[in-house]
Amino acid sequence: MKRRILKLAAFAAALALLAGVLCFSNALLGNPVSKFLASRSARAYLAGRYPDADYRVDEVTYNFKTGGYTAAIVSPTSIDSHFTLGLSMTGQVLWDGFHSVESGWNTWLRLDGEYRALVDTVLDDPDFPYNVHIGYGSLWMEQEYGEPWPPYLLYSDLELDGDYDVRRLGEACGRLTLYVRQDEVSAGEAAQILLETRRAMDEANIPFYCIDFVLEHPLTEDGRLPEGDVQLRYFPYGDIREEGLVERVRAADAEAKAYYAALDVRSAKGG
Repeated sequence: MKRRILKLAAFAAALALLAGVLCFSNALLGNPVSKFLASRSARAYLAGRYPDADYRVDEVTYNFKTGGYTAAIVSPTSIDSHFTLGLSMTGQVLWDGFHSVESGWNTWLRLDGEYRALVDTVLDDPDFPYNVHIGYGSLWMEQEYGEPWPPYLLYSDLELDGDYDVRRLGEACGRLTLYVRQDEVSAGEAAQILLETRRAMDEANIPFYCIDFVLEHPLTEDGRLPEGDVQLRYFPYGDIREEGLVERVRAADAEAKAYYAALDVRSAKGG
């Protein structure tokens, strides 16, 4: 009898351990039944919500952070028509990310990626003569801090799947971001880097409207960034010309530092 009780206790412990493993696995990886329910629910939702579209479920994945599933929705006939559905473990649709399609966000994202790829061909070229710490191109969108920006794209102005000349968009609202690290840091050196960057972009026929530029010292051995840099904010393409450039760089550096100092004060005050 005692041996039988021990066997039953061991069996119960094994079941408890298995249940714990299954619960942990379910919380971390999901389970096939819930994934099936999410997939079926996503297909039914698409048929009811978008009956005239050719959307299909591309992939269903488990999100351990939310304990639910996300369904990636795509259209085989529309490059910009893709979004995500959020679903519960029981297959209930919790949210619909279609706004990224109808708002123009997906279209902007595609065009921005095309422009960034163009800029990368220059900045990633081994012949580009500077140590680029951060460097990329983007197409300006919307506004920041409620301030007027240079020309930018409005999502609502973009046509779904529209065929755009990305170079023309770059000329109208392309923004370069370039951080260079080197021993020599001065307004004169910054001016030379700007001229070289413009020359390289011109030769590659990659227009841009302005550049955010930072010239800074390399990190110290203990990982600190030494003081003393040159910062330019929204520096116009048209101002990158040799005559008077050093003076314009000095003025833009002072303006940028004053701007960021004011932002720090505003942030410290919670405004």
